[in-house]
Amino acid sequence: MSEETDDPVPEENKEDESDDKKKEKLAAKFSLISGEEVLIATKPSVFAFFSMYVLAVVVGLVHYSFNALSLMDDPENSIAAFLKGMIDTDIGRAIGFPILIMLVAWFNRWVNISTSGRWYTSSLILIALFPFLLAMNGLIGDWFFSDGDYPLSFLPDSYAYELMGVVWTIVLILFTTHYTRSFNYAVTSDGIIFKRQFLMTRSQRRMLYDNITEVNLSQGPIGTMLRFGSVLPMTASGLGLGDESVGISAAAGMAPAVDDNDNAATVATKGLFKLIFGILTAQRTIRSLRPDPSNCFYNISKPDVVKHMINEMHKEKSQSSQLGELKDLLAQSLDKKEDD
Repeated sequence: MSEETDDPVPEENKEDESDDKKKEKLAAKFSLISGEEVLIATKPSVFAFFSMYVLAVVVGLVHYSFNALSLMDDPENSIAAFLKGMIDTDIGRAIGFPILIMLVAWFNRWVNISTSGRWYTSSLILIALFPFLLAMNGLIGDWFFSDGDYPLSFLPDSYAYELMGVVWTIVLILFTTHYTRSFNYAVTSDGIIFKRQFLMTRSQRRMLYDNITEVNLSQGPIGTMLRFGSVLPMTASGLGLGDESVGISAAAGMAPAVDDNDNAATVATKGLFKLIFGILTAQRTIRSLRPDPSNCFYNISKPDVVKHMINEMHKEKSQSSQLGELKDLLAQSLDKKEDD
């Protein structure tokens, strides 16, 4: 008959149980195959999408500027006076605010080429249209529901810029934080795994070490100071690279056209201008490193450790390493035969 005791469980057994549970969670999280083990599990740093946090603050400042300019006294500066006069009118607000927010959306697409997801751009478009939607809601209620039975009558007709600036800033910061946490990466005994689970979308990519041709480390000035960066494994198919057009196309079509009545000097001058504009508008497409959060270890902490581990596992799993081991085994077997 067994006796129950209150003796504490040894610490070694507790550690073994916790390690086993941790391995089981990682195996379920990354959908590991049998015999596969996670060597390093990581995710983007809290500073990985810092520019998106900055843009969220910019959205709040745009809202605040519309409220602050309308409350200030008549400024002496002509530019500030013009802006105040425009903002004080309904048409000026209806036109100026969406334009500024759309400029922020364009700037986000230009700066955060690989990280500016559709959710961020869609959010900025919604913010730009929100005052217009509120105005349309009020007009619909006045035109079609004059008896007061309009179900959306509780929504305000005017847009509270200062209050909504705070609300949208908080919403964008929370969304960016959730977006940062949606990426998970792993270096396993068989390959590397990139996992993304954001809102209702989910994707996972597994890359075997045999398919890796090169491992790059990308760190900017801020990443170097705060010790985070991106590790980009490259493959023969071009994973990790992106096409980029280099050149100046703003002056396209501005070169003067040659007229039949032009003399030789004018034709030569216009030909020179055409040559200059041709040089300015010439573009070429180059392939450069393009960190994509879905296909690389994007802005992770301690990227050197991850890069070193990938290189070590690539060396161990690569065909050249296996051929080297086979060569050593053959040499050892030949030495044994000679000794016999």
